[in-house]
Amino acid sequence: MQKRSMTFKKIAMVAMMVLLAAGAVFAGGQKEGRQVPSVLRIGWGSEGDSLSPFICYTQAGSEIIHLIYDSLLNFDENLQPVSNLAESWETSADNLTWTFHLKKGVKWHDGVDFTSADVKYTYERLLDTGLGLFADSLAGISTIECPDADTVVLHTEKPKANMLMVTTPILPEHIWTDVSDDDLEIWENESPVGTGPFKFVEWQQGEYLKLAANKDYFGKVPDIDELVFVLYANADTMGQAIKTGELGAAIYLNATQIKTLKEDKNVDVISGTMFGFTELSFNCTPYEESLGNPILMDKKVRQAIEYAMDKNNIIDVAYSGQGNPGTTIIVPDDFWHYEPTAAEIRNYNLAKAKAVLEEAGYTDKDGDGIRENAAGDKMSFTLTCRSDSTDEIKAGQMIAGNLKDAGIEITIETVDDGLLLDKIYSYDFDMFIWGWGTDVDPTIILRVMSTDQIGNNSDCNYSNPVYDQMLLDQATIIDKAERQKMVWEMQKIIYEDAPYIVLTYDISIQAVRTDMFTGWKQIPENGPYIYNLTWYNYLNVKPVR
Repeated sequence: MQKRSMTFKKIAMVAMMVLLAAGAVFAGGQKEGRQVPSVLRIGWGSEGDSLSPFICYTQAGSEIIHLIYDSLLNFDENLQPVSNLAESWETSADNLTWTFHLKKGVKWHDGVDFTSADVKYTYERLLDTGLGLFADSLAGISTIECPDADTVVLHTEKPKANMLMVTTPILPEHIWTDVSDDDLEIWENESPVGTGPFKFVEWQQGEYLKLAANKDYFGKVPDIDELVFVLYANADTMGQAIKTGELGAAIYLNATQIKTLKEDKNVDVISGTMFGFTELSFNCTPYEESLGNPILMDKKVRQAIEYAMDKNNIIDVAYSGQGNPGTTIIVPDDFWHYEPTAAEIRNYNLAKAKAVLEEAGYTDKDGDGIRENAAGDKMSFTLTCRSDSTDEIKAGQMIAGNLKDAGIEITIETVDDGLLLDKIYSYDFDMFIWGWGTDVDPTIILRVMSTDQIGNNSDCNYSNPVYDQMLLDQATIIDKAERQKMVWEMQKIIYEDAPYIVLTYDISIQAVRTDMFTGWKQIPENGPYIYNLTWYNYLNVKPVR
């Protein structure tokens, strides 16, 4: 699940005044003899890109979609698959047929009955179009049957190892069937109708998004009445809103705010380990259309760059110590994570970086401090950073300093998210800093390094046919231990070829008001309250009356 974020926008002061007036600074309580609805306001620095599962590609957008729409299964607080729209399920002896028995009596938010036809429609349309974040997880499903309104039968040509990790949101056929294929990528789904625990109320883009608890929900009904995500232009303002009680929770705060927030006995602040990483990505495009510096196609150059980077210092300074040095593209403490051996690891070693470059034929022939290849082309690259990420810009500046010591010249370029995406899709970059959110199932993040033939999400255009085949193969291995071995081998390939340098495994600094809401839980044990692949806190936090 990607964390590619949209550009920050300023909150209008008038909108904030309206929000505060609606519920003052309290979670809920008595007002003139009647119960005031409990409202959980969460501050975030990046709103979703869309409420349509067909054109949503961001973490924030996915979070909202999953609160409005249900999937067949969800993850519990232990990140284990549990029933949601599906009451129970079984698979055939050859693991090629999966039968899901749906919960009865479920209704869409508009009162229409939910049936197996909605599941069939959703899966088939996503598989046909391949659009959005959720299509990839359905790969391998060949045909779908609905023997009755409460049963869905999924057939696969090969075993599908991640079938119980599919959390694709189910859509109402009676609404989406009217959206043509031509309109699917532009229809914004402005008033989404789901079966989920929250109903859509309104989205004032650039300001806030409001949901209301679905009091007729078939599952656990939320203990709060309303959920409002409020957009902040910067983390400092968001931190102040937590301290004054304007917010009940805030995510992605700055490390510099931790000390001050901890001084407030009513605020609980954590550094939650996220399912995601920040990477330095290289242009590995094997096409003539590439506008990147071809020197970066040499993996020895990319490896040398990693040796030359002091990740620990970058994290300490640029990220205020909030993060852990990265290696492979699946996060530590995950069953699927591969940790490079002592012989494989590329820790900071300037002498090693210089030696690798010398051996590969990159030397400073004219004595200007910048190495050249045999043809005399200088090792001079542009590093693109997102203009609204001060942490990433600082990290880029520090990387440039490190690489200068190795004889590599780096020019920093800052652009907004939209322009960076344009540069990526037109192969017009040398290297950039951005990040990915990952998932419980390894296939999603592994697919980032696949090539066009099997439906990639690649932003660096890395291509390796051996890796591509392993990606297809691992998805069919039901035995978890056997599958882990192949997933480890895939990570070793990527680490060796270095199309990415994983800078840091991400941490989200989050704060909650314990005097306003109780029942907060970090998921997993050292994880975040929000953006943890579950909806536990949204459903279980209770207002302090």
